[in-house]
Amino acid sequence: MIYILNDSTDPFFNHALEAYVMKTMDEEAFILWRNRPSILIGRNQNTLSEIHLDFVKEKNIDIVRRLSGGGTVFCDLGNINFTFITQKKGGSNVKSLLNEKSPLNSDPMDQNKVALNGFEKFASPVISALQSLGIPATFSGRNDIEIDGLKVSGNAQYHEGNKLLHHGTLLYDGNLKALAGALKSKSLKFKDKSIKSVAARVTNISEHMTEKMDVLAFREYLREHIMKVHGIENVYQLTKEDLIEIKRIQKEKFESYEWNYGKSPSYLFNNEVRFNAGTFEFHAQVKSGLIRELTIEGDFFGEKPVDELCQALIGVRFEEAALRERLSGIELSTYVSQLSLEELMSGLMDLKNENARKTPHKTAKPEWLKVKLQGGKETQKVKVLLSELSLNTVCQEANCPNRMECFNKGTATFMILGRNCTRNCTFCNVTREMPDAVDLAEPEKVAEAVERLGLKHAVITSVTRDDLADQGAGHFAAVVNAIRKRTPNVVIELLIPDLQGREDLLDIVLESEPDLLNHNVETVPELYATVRPMANFERSLSVLAYAKAKKPLLKTKSGIMLGLGETDEQIEAALKALRLVNCDILTLGQYLQPSESHIGVVEYVHPDKFEALKVLALSLGFKSVASAPLVRSSYHAEEMNF
Repeated sequence: MIYILNDSTDPFFNHALEAYVMKTMDEEAFILWRNRPSILIGRNQNTLSEIHLDFVKEKNIDIVRRLSGGGTVFCDLGNINFTFITQKKGGSNVKSLLNEKSPLNSDPMDQNKVALNGFEKFASPVISALQSLGIPATFSGRNDIEIDGLKVSGNAQYHEGNKLLHHGTLLYDGNLKALAGALKSKSLKFKDKSIKSVAARVTNISEHMTEKMDVLAFREYLREHIMKVHGIENVYQLTKEDLIEIKRIQKEKFESYEWNYGKSPSYLFNNEVRFNAGTFEFHAQVKSGLIRELTIEGDFFGEKPVDELCQALIGVRFEEAALRERLSGIELSTYVSQLSLEELMSGLMDLKNENARKTPHKTAKPEWLKVKLQGGKETQKVKVLLSELSLNTVCQEANCPNRMECFNKGTATFMILGRNCTRNCTFCNVTREMPDAVDLAEPEKVAEAVERLGLKHAVITSVTRDDLADQGAGHFAAVVNAIRKRTPNVVIELLIPDLQGREDLLDIVLESEPDLLNHNVETVPELYATVRPMANFERSLSVLAYAKAKKPLLKTKSGIMLGLGETDEQIEAALKALRLVNCDILTLGQYLQPSESHIGVVEYVHPDKFEALKVLALSLGFKSVASAPLVRSSYHAEEMNF
């Protein structure tokens, strides 16, 4: 085994280093490292459900997903992280660490015991180092190191091929206030303990030392002790070639949105439960009695990706007999350690029964949501023009309740890039079929329609086109340019999809010089997994933030639907998050279920509450706010342009 020197405090680099050693180096390795303020998300966890987004953004805390399972960890420069990477076969992984001198190595080296007690075996070199300083450190539960019943380290493991990675974080002199502010405490996980906060469950190692030392001195002591007592002799310095490859992995994987936040399916059923194996969140979409999509998230451990287990259940009838039959031939322990078939069935079937009870009862729409039919010459004029030019509007495709009012005023929100969307948002009435071919003549058609309707303010939106190389950014720019040529004085508002958060594509749109850039966050981050499963609240914020940073004079706008089950606290937090990225204009409206196949309405929000939220939004610094049940993103857009 070698000790790898690593002074980096970049969490993305440090996790890329682990991946690099796992994949390319033959030697078994021991590494000590530190991270600047960051949150390390377990491989199987839902990132946004684990963190307080506004706090994390305000404090500039990095988010990075680990290779390993387990729970969320907060790190800062007061922490020491340790990593052991070993061979799984032949016994060398544990024997090289635990020789006869280890105080925890009283049992003979038996491979079955190693498998059962792997976390404790790997944590023991660290525990022995702490004990040598007179600190009463002990191993506790599945994967923790504790002092007097308070946690100082969580440990996690990752398996790949014939290799095993074991790593942990030692809380030496960390900022416990930042830890408490960044991480959410889930009542389910701790309901059997008299513990009320994250900070109340942990302690700093430095508080238990008779002779104080700073964190770097502690790291050096830890290194010397583990290397000496456990027979690690060789020190390895990373080469230029190593660094090039590590930084490539860092950029392509550990800094990517897809890795750190990921894409989740649209959930119609949800259940959270605690077993000895860990905390589990079951999310499933069931159509026609069959499981169409399934994810299992949580702080559990497993050798194989749990996604493979979920995939094996796709297409199975959502009933006990069918699930048992499919699961009977699967070795569950390879996907989730210590989880029994009965526990898995309980999680899945409770999911079904619990949500059946939680399904909202249908209620009649209140009077304030009843829209009077409108028509007239202008309405017919708009319809004829749209048909003549083969143009789509979001008014029609999304079944907007205000479309007749807008048509009667001679206005419409043009929807470019076809009628079929590549995302699976559960609230949206836009169809999700094979994407249409891009109409290269569409920019000129839109420009002609804007001119013939005599618009002063034109709103252009689109379906999401993840299938296109540029996500449709070039088409947006072409539409803006075409309108400018025909009607240079028209105010142009673009309502864009997230473009996968790619700054190069946002640049294409921004360089066309729209007057106003609109991108809707749609709902609070806590509901994204259910409402916008292929989107991400943080990524949507980044779109607005980048636009404002790139074009400080550009007006930015966003919108949120209410009535999906969000809380007042979640709404306020979302509004504050939008203001943190200097969003100028806000729309708030009532969600209305387009059909039985869409997510249901949880609440019809009273107009008085919309008015109160408008007051709140203006107090937070929004320059223009439209907040009422029938407000939609482009409703009265011209009037909102301050």
